[in-house]
Amino acid sequence: MAVSLWLGVAIYVVTWFRGGRPERFAAAVMLVVCVLITLNFVLTWDAGGDRRPGKIADVIRLLIFGWLSFRSDRWWPLLTTAAIALLVVADVIGLLDPTLSQWAISSAKIGLGYLADLTLLLGVGERWLAGEAPAGRDAWARARIATEAGRARRKAGRQPGSPPHDPVKVFVS
Repeated sequence: MAVSLWLGVAIYVVTWFRGGRPERFAAAVMLVVCVLITLNFVLTWDAGGDRRPGKIADVIRLLIFGWLSFRSDRWWPLLTTAAIALLVVADVIGLLDPTLSQWAISSAKIGLGYLADLTLLLGVGERWLAGEAPAGRDAWARARIATEAGRARRKAGRQPGSPPHDPVKVFVS
């Protein structure tokens, strides 16, 4: 469990810093779902408790990646969506056949999770091989420009002799 968790987090970090906007969005979704499913797994595995939150998170992730695969012109969202769909199928099979052990369902889900993470990483690698700049630089550049513009506005507002705000006209009837 710990190896797959840390491997996934490492892939999401690489994706966040080296990927484009679709890759960054996917990394954020995968990280949130990873945290939710890990917490659900840790809290309910031994107790035999409710595993529905993890299954619901998988379905929501499937819907998000399905939407992303139709909105993006990249190949990897479609493959990631297929892996997540198989993850949901494994959940459904586990619900329909109670004779299957938790170990069988979990091992299938871990393997498919590796496939989803690998396709995300390969999408970032393809972007890097194509020579496309990461979205992170653009985002930081926009943040820097916005910060400098805000500083300039605040500095202009503090000039001696300037009013602190626009004068308000009072209408008296």
